[in-house]
Amino acid sequence: MEKTRLTKREKDVYDYILEYRKVKRFSPSMREIAEGIGLHSASTVHVHIHNLINKGWLLPCEQLNRTIIPAEEGL
Repeated sequence: MEKTRLTKREKDVYDYILEYRKVKRFSPSMREIAEGIGLHSASTVHVHIHNLINKGWLLPCEQLNRTIIPAEEGL
């Protein structure tokens, strides 16, 4: 799947996830992402995560809670 361009906010979410995973070795929660990028609502983050998955930037891992994997890491 070819990755499509990201909006500024999607890039903010994606970059936050990458940095968080680099430091903590697991994915942040929706609330942690919201707080980390200055959003008030975790539901807004959920929309951005869904868009990132649809655009091929993230992979969901339904077997594990709180697991959103950057596509370049694979499953």
